[in-house]
Amino acid sequence: MSGKAIIVEYDEFMEWFVSAPPREVVPTDLIKTLNLQGIAMTPESRMFTQLVDALNQDWLLPNDRAISNANLSNLDLNTDDKINAGLYRRSDVPMIRMKTRWVYMELSLEFKTEGVRYDPFDESRPSGNASAMRQGILRQIMCYSCYIFDNQRRTHHFMLIIFGKMVRIMRWDRSGVVATKPFDYVAHPELLLRFIWRFGRMSPAQRGHDPTATRVAHDSALGKLMLERAKPPSKSQDIRTQTSADGADQTHEQKCSQPMPPDTEPTIPGDYPRALVDDAKGYRYFLVGKTHFRASGLSGRGTQTFVAIDEADPYGPFVYLKDAWRAIDTDIKQEGKILERLNSNDDGGPVPFVPTVRCHGDVKDQTTQSQEILRKNKGESEVEGPLKTLRHYRLVVNEVGKPLTCFHNMKQVVGLITLAIRAHGEAYRRKGLIHGDISPGNVLIYPDLVFNGEGVLEEAPKPLLVDWESAKCANSAARQPNRTRGTWQFMSASVLGEPSRRIAVQDDLESFFHLLLHCAIRFCRHNWSDVDVFMDAYFDGYIEHEGVIYGGKEKLSTMRQGKLMTPLGDLPLCFYMPEKAAGSSSLIPSSDAVTNISSSTAARMTGSPPQSSASSASSTQPLKTGLTKKAPPVTHPINKSPADVKAPTAVTRMDAFMLAIAPSAPKAKVPAKPNPTIELTPAGRAELEPFAAELANHQAMFDLLRVHYWGTWPDNDRCLDQLPSDYKPNNKQRVSTGI
Repeated sequence: MSGKAIIVEYDEFMEWFVSAPPREVVPTDLIKTLNLQGIAMTPESRMFTQLVDALNQDWLLPNDRAISNANLSNLDLNTDDKINAGLYRRSDVPMIRMKTRWVYMELSLEFKTEGVRYDPFDESRPSGNASAMRQGILRQIMCYSCYIFDNQRRTHHFMLIIFGKMVRIMRWDRSGVVATKPFDYVAHPELLLRFIWRFGRMSPAQRGHDPTATRVAHDSALGKLMLERAKPPSKSQDIRTQTSADGADQTHEQKCSQPMPPDTEPTIPGDYPRALVDDAKGYRYFLVGKTHFRASGLSGRGTQTFVAIDEADPYGPFVYLKDAWRAIDTDIKQEGKILERLNSNDDGGPVPFVPTVRCHGDVKDQTTQSQEILRKNKGESEVEGPLKTLRHYRLVVNEVGKPLTCFHNMKQVVGLITLAIRAHGEAYRRKGLIHGDISPGNVLIYPDLVFNGEGVLEEAPKPLLVDWESAKCANSAARQPNRTRGTWQFMSASVLGEPSRRIAVQDDLESFFHLLLHCAIRFCRHNWSDVDVFMDAYFDGYIEHEGVIYGGKEKLSTMRQGKLMTPLGDLPLCFYMPEKAAGSSSLIPSSDAVTNISSSTAARMTGSPPQSSASSASSTQPLKTGLTKKAPPVTHPINKSPADVKAPTAVTRMDAFMLAIAPSAPKAKVPAKPNPTIELTPAGRAELEPFAAELANHQAMFDLLRVHYWGTWPDNDRCLDQLPSDYKPNNKQRVSTGI
C-alpha cells in the first residue's frame, strides 16, 4: 500500500464518511457526562478495558456492544493474532466473552500506551520513511483489517488506533486508507464520542457491509439445500442410463450427483453465503460455499473464489463464482467480456480449455472512495498516483477446477500444459489475446466426468486456463493500472529484467516452462533437498537497483544458458525416479527440452548465446544430503533426445485427448539447438534469429512437449510436497506493506 494513506482533518472525515443521522441530534448534554480523564494510560489491558466500559452506554450504542478481547486468541482463524477490542452487534456478541470474532466485528479498536511514537503515520516524513516501530504497527493494523475483509463481505471498514491520549479514526478500502489527524480524546472526548454515537446509528451499508451478499440461516430452506448439496455423493452409484462419451445425455439426477474434485468440495461458512450477480440479463442469485481461494493483501483486487449453487438450478452442477475489485480503465475490459469473446462462435469458434461464462457484472454503486478523497485534497479532477478507482465485480463460470498441484504424475502435468499451450495459442491466433499471467493458480485441472463403456463415471482430466482479467489484445499496450503484470514467480526473465516492457506471447510461453519446473521441483525426487532455497533463488529471487526491482540472476542464467543448475552453481539439477521404482528418471524433459526452450528464449534476449548442456541432466549426480543414497540413480530413457522417444504401451483418458488434439509430432519437426559458440556479431545475430522466431508462435514448444508426452513415463513419479509448509520468500520488498 505504498503511498496509499491520506490524512485529513477530523471534520472533513466526518462529513465524507460519518454523516449525522437524519432527524436526530447529538445529545451533547449526555456526552458531557462521560469523563474520560480517568482512563489509565498503562498497562494496555487497563487502558482498553476502561475505555470499552465507558463506551457501553445505551444512549451511545443502542444496538452494539464494545467488547475487550483481553489479548485472547480468536475463534475464527488458525492464528494467534488478536486485537484489543471490537464493536459487535448485540446479537453477534461472542458467546465466549473476550474472544476475538473477526466474522462479526463491526469496528476494530487497537490500543498502544506510549503516545505518538506508536502512531503508525509519521506526517513529519511525507515520503513515507517512517521508523521501524511505526512501520511495524502499521503492518499490525493492516493485518487486522485484512482479517475483517477476508472474513466478511466488505466494501470498507472503520478502525480506531489509540496511542496514549491520542486517537486516529481510519477507513480502509481496497484502494487505500483515509485517516484523521490525531486528536486528544481525553481533553476533547466529544470528538471521539460524536463518532461513536453516529457510528452506532449507521446502516450496515454505511458501515461497510456489502448488501448484495447476505446471510443464510442453516435452518432455512436455502440453508438446508446447501447442507444437502455439500454431502458427498455415494461412491457406489449405479448408473444405468446409456450416455454419450461427453455425458451429454446424463439425466438431471446424475449430473447433480457428480462427485466434486478434491479441494473443491463445497463447505458451508457461518456467514454471507448468498451473493447477487447483476448480469446484463437481470439479477442472478448464488449460494456460495467456503472461500476456495483468497488473494493475500488488503490493497488491490481482493480476489476471492467460491464453489457455488445457482439458485435458478438448485440441483444442477456446481458452478464457480469469482468476486474481485477490478481497475476502472477504458482499455481494460471485464473478464466476463473477454471470456465471452473466447467462448463465441466468431473467428473460428470457441477456444478450448477456457471457462464458460454463466453470468457476470459489476456490483452496482460499489467503488472505492479513498482515491476520491485524494483528488479532493489535491483540488484536481484526476490524480496520477498509487490510488486507483476500483469497482466491485462478480463473474460466474460453469466449470469448477482443482489446483494443478493435484496432478497424478508428471506425464499428466506435461499433457495438461501442452493442451493449455494449445488453448493459449488459439486465443492468440484466432481471438488476438495474450493471457499475461501464466501461473499454477491459473492453469487448473478440470476433472471432466464421462461415462465409460460400462456406464461408470470416470475422470477425464483436462486443463482449464483461467483468470483472463489480465489479458490484452496482441497489438495493444494496455495493462492493469498500477499492477505487476503477471505473477512474479512465473514471469519471464526478460520481463523481470525490463519491468516497463509489456508482455508478449514469448513471455507467456516461457512462463509455461517455469510452471512445469515448479511442479517438478516440489513433487519429484531430485538431487537438491533444500527446495525452499531453490524456490527463493529461482522463483522469488530479485535484485534492487536505484529503487527498481528486477528479477533474480538464477532464472535469467537458466534462460540464457539452457542449463538448470542447483543453487550451488556448479551442480546441475537432476530429477530421479522414486526410490521404490527400478532405475531413475528425469521427470521433466530436462536436458534436451530445457535446452531447446531456453535456447529459443536466449536467442531473443540481449546477452550471451546459449551454452551446451547435453550432459547437465543426463549425467548421474550424487544425491544431496537429505535424500537416500541406497543405490546410484540410473538414467531414464526420457533423458534422450526427443527424436529417440519411445511410444507408450498403455493409453489413458489423458492420452485420448492428446491423440485427438496433439498426436506425436514427426521427428523431423523436433526443434534443433543453436550453435553455443555463436558470437553476438551482426552475422551471429542473423544466425540466431530463426531460433528466436520459434517463440514468436506456439508451434515449436507445442511440438517439443507433445513429443515428450508420448514417451515412456513412470506412473508413480510423484512424491509428497518437498516445499516446507511455512515457506516464506526472503524477498522483503514484495511482501512489505510500504505505506
